[in-house]
Amino acid sequence: MTTRKTMILALATAVFILGSYLFNANNPFSANAKPETISIPVEAIPPVSHAMKNSDEQIAFWQQKVQRDDRDYISLTYLGQAYLQKGRETGDAAAYGRAQAALEQALTINPNYELTLAFLGATLISQHDFAGALATAQRVYDFDPGALQALATIGDASLELGQYDAAAAAYDTLLAQAPGAAVFSRAARLAWVQGDVAAAIDWMQQAVTDAAAVGLTGERLAWYQFQLGELHFNSGDVAAAQAAYAAARQTWPDYYLVLVGEGKVAAAQGDYDEAIALYEQLVARLPQPAFVATLGDFYALAGDETAAQQQYNTVQFIADLESSDAALVGRQLALFYANHNMNLDVALAAAEAELASRPDVYGYDVLAWTLFKNGRLDEAAAASEQALRLGTPEALFHYHAGMIAAAQGNTPQARQHLRTALDLNPHFDSLQAQIAQETLANLP
Repeated sequence: MTTRKTMILALATAVFILGSYLFNANNPFSANAKPETISIPVEAIPPVSHAMKNSDEQIAFWQQKVQRDDRDYISLTYLGQAYLQKGRETGDAAAYGRAQAALEQALTINPNYELTLAFLGATLISQHDFAGALATAQRVYDFDPGALQALATIGDASLELGQYDAAAAAYDTLLAQAPGAAVFSRAARLAWVQGDVAAAIDWMQQAVTDAAAVGLTGERLAWYQFQLGELHFNSGDVAAAQAAYAAARQTWPDYYLVLVGEGKVAAAQGDYDEAIALYEQLVARLPQPAFVATLGDFYALAGDETAAQQQYNTVQFIADLESSDAALVGRQLALFYANHNMNLDVALAAAEAELASRPDVYGYDVLAWTLFKNGRLDEAAAASEQALRLGTPEALFHYHAGMIAAAQGNTPQARQHLRTALDLNPHFDSLQAQIAQETLANLP
C-alpha cells in the first residue's frame, strides 16, 4: 500500500466537534461534527517525532524548527497538523485558527505541497468553511485522482453542504480503495442522515473495532467510541450509549466529550444532580454556548431557576463577545434563542445565514424552528419538510414538525410527528422532550 493510501486510514469524520455543529444538539456526530483530523502514518513523519506523546510536545517541537527556519514549509505543515490534533483533543476553536495560520504560511512558500493542502482542507472544515474546504480539496483531486485524502475532504464538505449524492460517491470510492475506521465512520454518518439507523450503528461499530485492531489509542480511539455512543443515544438506547461512553472514558479518562455523553445519560436517567456536576466540569473547560445552555436546562429541571438563568445569561454574554465566531456557533445560538423564546429575530437571522452557507437537513430544521417561533407557520412547515426529506431519524426534526403542525391546527400530523419523536428518542432534549409529551397529551 502506498504512503498516500495509508494516510487516508487515519482520516475520519467528526462531526464536533463539534458538526456538524461545533456541538450540535440535534446531530449524533456532535463531537464536533467537524471531521476527525488527519493523522500522519509513521513512515511519513521524520523519526524524531516518534517519541512525542502528545500534541503539546508536537507543537513545541515543530515551533522550534520553524523558528530556526521560517521558510521550512514542511515543518509549518506538521505544526498545523499538531494544532489540528490539539483542537480535537480539547475542542478549543483557537487551536484550529492556529492550524490554519501555519498551513497558510506554508502555502505561501510552496503553494502546491499536497500534504499542506490536505491539512488545510480539514482545517477549513473545522472552521466551518465548507465551500472553501471543498474548493481546496477539489483542486488537489483534479490534479491527482490518487489523492484519497482530498477525496475524503470532498465527501465531508459535500455532506455538510447538503450535496448528499456527491458525498456518497466519494465515500463509496474510499470504501473500495481504503477501507478502515476512518472511512467506516464516514459511511456511518451518511447512513444516519439517509435514515438507516441499523447501518449507521453497524458501520460505527466496525470503525471502533478497526481502530482498536490497528492500534489506535487515546483520543483517536476514544473519538470513535464516543461517536458510537452518540448513535446509540440518539436512537434511544441509553444503556448501549452509556457502555460506549464508558469505553471512551477508559480509553482516555480526560476526554471532554466523555463528560458530554455521561451528562446526557445521567439526565436521561433522571439524575440531574449528576448531570449538573458533569456539565459544570465540562463548561469550566469548554464554555461553548450549547454546553452552557444544556447546563442551564439541567438546573431548570432540577428546580433551580436562578442557577438556570445564570447559565442562560452566560450564553447571551458569549454571543455578545466580539470574538464570538458566528460560523461556529450560529446554529447553537439560533436553537438556544428559539428554545427559550429569546431574541427571536436574531435567531431567525442566524438560521438564515447558516442555511445560506450550509444547506443541509440540519440547517433546514433550525430554520423551520426559528420560523415557527417567529409565527411564520407556512414557511416553517415548508422548511421542516426539507429537513425530513431524507428520513433522517432525528427526534428533534419530528418534534419541530409536530409543534408546527399543532400550531397550524393539523392535529393528526402533529400527533404523528410528536409520537415519532418520542419513539425515536424520548430523551432527545431534556426540556423539549417534556414539552413534546405535554403537547401530545393535550392535543384534542
